[in-house]
Amino acid sequence: MAAQKLRQIRSRPSLQMKFCPLCKQTFKDDNVNFCRQDGTPLVIESWSQSDTQQLLGKVQPGIGGSIHSQKQGVSNIPTTSATLTQTRRPRKSKTIDSLAVLPFVNVSQDPGTDYLSEGITESIINSLSPLPKLRVMARSTVFRYRDRAVDPSEVGKALGVRAVVSGRVNHFGDRLMINTELVDVSDGSQLWGQQYNLAFADIFEVQEEIAREISEMLRMKLTGAEKKQLVKRYTENSKAYQLYLKGRFFWAKRTPESLKKGIDCFQQAIDVDPDYALAYAGIADCYIHRGGGASIGLRPSEGMAKAKVATQRALSLDDTLAEAHTSLAYVKLLYDWDWQASEKEYQRAIELNPKYTEAHHSYSHYLTAMGRSEESLAESLRSLELEPLDLLMNVHLAWHYLMAREPDLAVTQLHKTLELEANSFQAHLYLGQAYEFMKLYEDAVVELQRAKGLSEASTEALAALGHAYATLGRREDAQSILNRFEQLSREVYVSPYLIATVHLGLEEKDKAFESLEKAFVERDQWMIYLKVDPIFDTLRTESHYAELVKRVGLTNN
Repeated sequence: MAAQKLRQIRSRPSLQMKFCPLCKQTFKDDNVNFCRQDGTPLVIESWSQSDTQQLLGKVQPGIGGSIHSQKQGVSNIPTTSATLTQTRRPRKSKTIDSLAVLPFVNVSQDPGTDYLSEGITESIINSLSPLPKLRVMARSTVFRYRDRAVDPSEVGKALGVRAVVSGRVNHFGDRLMINTELVDVSDGSQLWGQQYNLAFADIFEVQEEIAREISEMLRMKLTGAEKKQLVKRYTENSKAYQLYLKGRFFWAKRTPESLKKGIDCFQQAIDVDPDYALAYAGIADCYIHRGGGASIGLRPSEGMAKAKVATQRALSLDDTLAEAHTSLAYVKLLYDWDWQASEKEYQRAIELNPKYTEAHHSYSHYLTAMGRSEESLAESLRSLELEPLDLLMNVHLAWHYLMAREPDLAVTQLHKTLELEANSFQAHLYLGQAYEFMKLYEDAVVELQRAKGLSEASTEALAALGHAYATLGRREDAQSILNRFEQLSREVYVSPYLIATVHLGLEEKDKAFESLEKAFVERDQWMIYLKVDPIFDTLRTESHYAELVKRVGLTNN
């Protein structure tokens, strides 16, 4: 049945000329799917043999083929027509062991369907990433090229991969048109191309075929288990899947409002398919972020408790989900303070998917909290190896250096990060903290003010600025931030741990300890760093502080 559907979705055309409806240029069908001039998906045109001869001088270069290569074979164009195309070139002898899937372009003129193009891209990445002999650039790395007109070959060279997948998605009611191609980075030639015209209900078959075709064109010899993983479905319900894609779209934005929308979409997906494990994992991720305490959000007892329930449900449905094991590890680390169980979940997640960056990233947080700095550095570097252009992974390495009391290394790493994204609020935040540790107080305030301006929702940035103000002697400014926290606390959860850092900067030790006690009661996420956080170094000789560290359970770790 699946094979029959695919034949209907992408039957091979018998005539081989394409037409750009925007710029009116004509292209040789077996080499191109998109117009070189404007990137518009090409439309099949019916031409007789005499028509074709007249077009020989008008054929234009398109993605994946030169004018010469497009002209070759025109006289052999078949005489019937069809709606979809496939291009497959003879495979080259060299091995292609690295790949980037660029964000598929939404050409429907409706930004409300961006979740479809982004979700299809992410699904293909997730299908190919676990393959052991293939290095696939992660979502966060390739999505830096979203909404940019790029040459796939040039992007591939910049990313250090040997092949690039690109595509476009058009949405018409309940139907999709998907154009995709695989390009050899070394010479820009198209190895494979396909155009699909399908109902959304057929999206599973199409995504699976794209993954299969790519693996075949890369000459990959897959085991039975790997072939099964390549086409694994987490739901058979296309409506639930569509809602899941919307949820992932909102989750990726990671703002307080988008996380709420993400939870709503994931819950709707579960309402349609109650056994959708990935949707439960998505809910867990949203609640972890909302209940974490770094920004305006939920109390840990609300956010983390809901995350734990969702994660456990996901694992009861599918114990092989690395994402769910990572989420559960995070809950056990940040809220349960169950160090042994947390590490077990991290190790299981990495065993299931050694290329899952978030598992390495959050495991590094665990190792830092435990005081295992060298192991934490190794996991941080592994995260960056998997996603070298990801802002979060670059910022995280700098955070590691700060916690390890190496602010000079943090500054170097943060300058590299700001070259990737000048407006990264976290990069400016940690750069400000690094400058403060180095006693460059004026520079610290400048960076922290920049961080606050870039993310008004970040209570972490606001607290860091308050501490810097206090250290610099600007007590009124520091007090104004404490007043702001008091006002916010009447409406939303604000981390008492972060409030304690401002009191400490003002040398108000009693108030700092009072806030830390509140953080302990709330099981605030920041308490796991009490043993190692350099901002509290001036309190380490205090018996009250040592007792707090012991009560959190960090004394023997």
